[in-house]
Amino acid sequence: MARTGARRPSERAAEEAAARRVAAERRLRNRRIITGLVIAAVLIGAIVFFATRPPPPALANVQTFPDLGQAHLVANEPAPEYNSNPPTSGPHSPTPAPCGIYRSPVSDIVQGHDLEHGVVIVQYDPAIGDEQRDQLEEFGRDAPSHVIVAPREGMDSMIAVTAWTKLMTMDTVDLAAIEGFYGQFAQAGPEAGVQCPFSVDDGA
Repeated sequence: MARTGARRPSERAAEEAAARRVAAERRLRNRRIITGLVIAAVLIGAIVFFATRPPPPALANVQTFPDLGQAHLVANEPAPEYNSNPPTSGPHSPTPAPCGIYRSPVSDIVQGHDLEHGVVIVQYDPAIGDEQRDQLEEFGRDAPSHVIVAPREGMDSMIAVTAWTKLMTMDTVDLAAIEGFYGQFAQAGPEAGVQCPFSVDDGA
């Protein structure tokens, strides 16, 4: 006669399967806890980093001009009177210039459309000489996008860097300042987001 109290094989198998399920659930729960703790640590670290890092250095010689609007000029319509030299906003051509390096001036009405798209335009008096011009052109090639470098006569300074409503001037190349200006104002125009990859290189 079978002994009372003895467990059948099927009962033992069911108990073992239940134990495995409990162990698997415990491991899954532990993994989720660890993952949550790691994510929380990363988020806390990011918050601390951004809360405690020093602000970017203030840019010198940056002027802000009133926004003259974004109207498109019709064919043969004369250029408006801009409130800065080079212009920093205002009515402009319906067609922007491709981004890149130019060895001839970019017209004011065309510049306005590029600025609207968040392009930073670096213009220099040709009298700065080849060495400084080459430095500016190299900056333009190294920038990821949204940069035009071109000559311009008749400015109050030897070099002018513009973005929408912003103008920074200098008389000798200061790449740190130009890079800071680019980092702060590139793709900050009213129609930022329009692509402008490097596609022209007259200085190559």
